[in-house]
Amino acid sequence: MSLLDVQDLTLTLRSAGKNITALNRLTFHLDAGETLAVVGESGCGKSMTALAIMGLLPAASARITHGSIRFDNQDLTRLSVRQYQQLRGQRIAMIFQDAMSALNPVKTIGSQLMEVLQVHLGISRHAAHERAIALLARVKIPDAARRMTDYPHQLSGGMSQRVMIAMAIACEPRVLIADEPTTALDVTIQAQILQLLRDIQRETGMALLLITHDLGVVAAMAQRVAVMYAGRIIEQASVLALFDNPIHPYTQGLLRSTPKSGQPGERLYAIPGRVPPLNALPSGCAFRNRCPLARQACSEQIPEIHSPRPQHGAACLVNAPAQRGEEPYDYTA
Repeated sequence: MSLLDVQDLTLTLRSAGKNITALNRLTFHLDAGETLAVVGESGCGKSMTALAIMGLLPAASARITHGSIRFDNQDLTRLSVRQYQQLRGQRIAMIFQDAMSALNPVKTIGSQLMEVLQVHLGISRHAAHERAIALLARVKIPDAARRMTDYPHQLSGGMSQRVMIAMAIACEPRVLIADEPTTALDVTIQAQILQLLRDIQRETGMALLLITHDLGVVAAMAQRVAVMYAGRIIEQASVLALFDNPIHPYTQGLLRSTPKSGQPGERLYAIPGRVPPLNALPSGCAFRNRCPLARQACSEQIPEIHSPRPQHGAACLVNAPAQRGEEPYDYTA
């Protein structure tokens, strides 16, 4: 049984008096010790998925209307606010995209780390202080004891991200969600942060849900990958299978858009158009207006995920195996 199992998750947002489907029947799973990457352009629903799992969406404007989020065989969609608060940060934790914004600017990093430890573990202030120093050292912040008194503005981007990782792993969660953990960092620091996450994962056995738009990061970190577009998962496979033989035209476009080493000056491919707004999706396949393979049928029905290969599925009518009598792949099996 999977550690985290999302089934047919549908999320509705209330905006300007209208209901908008932000996440549409998402289904994926995450096993203990595994890394699953969720990729796609900005606006496709990656961060929304993370916030839904963490229970951090505003109740006044966001509502899960269908499906389930099962963690350790417990349906998170049925938890009370208090139950979610006890779970969040202790058993499931998240690294946010902008570390500088996520940290409190008027509190020292030491006090913020200690607060996490005291709230979730109920330990004394002295014990929290000692453990916070150990956590900063664990994420390779030099002179950790002295850094406890630093404020966020005194840290570099890479250091801020390390502090966020220290806070996220403070209670040794079973699942860590990392939302674009290397955004705005230079290449050298990116590599260090990714290696740090790999080291922590190897030491603790935690599962990692990695949200990114960088396929290079996916290749370096993940075992499996789910490609999102306009609130839906449109392809899902092992990283090797997806990179070697992508099925969906959108995935093929993403891979063609990735810079290749050893080819300086080559003009990168760009997928034409933009991700459509959620309140103005085209009929049928949401990608059809940008797709070089689109045909009339693509405007008439929303494609379901089918699998032409074991454990590799895509939601595309042009490449759909259903036309050849094959069964769709069940990712919950």
